[in-house]
Amino acid sequence: MRRRILFADSPTRELHELREALASRRPEWTIDYAMDGQTALDFLAQQPCDAVVADLFLQDIPGLDFLAQVLRQYPQTHRLLLTDLGEPASLFRCVGGVHQFLAKPCEAERLELVLDRAFAFQLWLPNQAVRSLMGQLPNLPSLPQYYTAIIKELRHESPSVERVAASVAQDPPASAKLLQLANSAAYGPPLDEANPIRAVRDLGLTNTQGALLLSHTYSDFQEAAAAGFDPESLHQHALRTSQLARRIAETEHSDHLRIQQCATAGLLHDLGKIALAVNLPEAYRNSRKLCPDHPEWEAEQTVFGANHAEVAGCLLALWNLPVPIVEAVAFHHHPTHFRGDRFTALTAVHVANAFDHSPDLEAASNRVDRPYLQELGLEDRLETWWQACATERHQDRSSEPVTLTPRDG
Repeated sequence: MRRRILFADSPTRELHELREALASRRPEWTIDYAMDGQTALDFLAQQPCDAVVADLFLQDIPGLDFLAQVLRQYPQTHRLLLTDLGEPASLFRCVGGVHQFLAKPCEAERLELVLDRAFAFQLWLPNQAVRSLMGQLPNLPSLPQYYTAIIKELRHESPSVERVAASVAQDPPASAKLLQLANSAAYGPPLDEANPIRAVRDLGLTNTQGALLLSHTYSDFQEAAAAGFDPESLHQHALRTSQLARRIAETEHSDHLRIQQCATAGLLHDLGKIALAVNLPEAYRNSRKLCPDHPEWEAEQTVFGANHAEVAGCLLALWNLPVPIVEAVAFHHHPTHFRGDRFTALTAVHVANAFDHSPDLEAASNRVDRPYLQELGLEDRLETWWQACATERHQDRSSEPVTLTPRDG
């Protein structure tokens, strides 16, 4: 498919060579160039583009402000910001935003892969309402106790990377944002880092602290709670789903990478609920009013035009997380919407989510998408998975909070 990409450059014209290199790699793409933000906006008014690549420091307007205008006026356009590793504060402030970012210097191969991935997501996540919602979801906070635990470890007189990493792995919003940084700030092709513990190790304590202090927040969720949102319950469900998805993948003798993708996707699968409840509490309250008569995702679809799985999938896609994780999160309620032919993170998270909401195997069997499992030839594995998860289910339903075991993959 022919694509049109617009570059909005800084006065130093740092992106000029990158644009030329990308054009030589993808001659079928139309690549245009603007010397500043206003020129780029004028161009977009005349010619729709599939993507905009902007420097953080434009001549007439900050790159983030420019992309915010693009989001409001052209939500279907993919937005990518190039920032400087030499400006760590600016880099960290990009974490968790609704635009994708990469670090300079950026190789044309890396930019090409990121754009290819973005365009692929546009094909299988076509819901326009999801992309329009992105500009209304600036906050994805943690619960205070989990954020405080991470910061306490970081500020310890002898901080340990392992202790900090283990604390991060207990908190879905912090894990997602550090995975975004780990997958966006390195040189070369995307790393496809799926493990929040290894992301902390790779980033180091200084970068982890900088990102969490400058880009991350916590909330008491009072307004969201008044709208019917229970953050602690959701948090524990995320940890349990992660453990169950990991166990299911282990039962299928998956390799280490897929096991980690399953565990991380389970941890992040309900991030969209946080985003909707915190940023749009009144609309979220209206969706909750429909829940007695409709499934939660269906009520969200009615009120927002999109459900929490699609919202989280879109956020994680923007944040350049590994494709299997994005797929698992986006489709965990409707796996048949994704055309797969084998066991993936989507399979594990879909089943793990059903298991955690079910008191027994019969209830779980009624919750899962049986045609999907039949198509994969895995329907007869449900009982095996249920038995394999017995220990996790019994432990995680105790009165003690769930502790997610920090295992590599």
